[in-house]
Amino acid sequence: MKDKDGETRRERNESFEVESPDVEVPEIGMFLWNWFWELRESSAPGFSGPPPISNQELVAWVSLTGNVVRREEVKILKSMSSRYCSEIDKESEAIRAREVE
Repeated sequence: MKDKDGETRRERNESFEVESPDVEVPEIGMFLWNWFWELRESSAPGFSGPPPISNQELVAWVSLTGNVVRREEVKILKSMSSRYCSEIDKESEAIRAREVE
């Protein structure tokens, strides 16, 4: 997510020589990681940040891709979506706080 200057958190960290952690996804869960980002790419933007992935979006995505998604995987994808939205909200707050300074 970019701030008003077009800078992401990772770019800002680099300018202050602060390390940003790399994402480590176990091989066994890589398909879920990829599915999650496919779903995020097709989600409509919200007015105050990205909305969580809806059941309707999941059904449409499954229909379009032909992927077979188990109940447990739906729970994981929904959990990933909620966490993603929460982290984006935190980042948005941090950007707003920096802009006030």
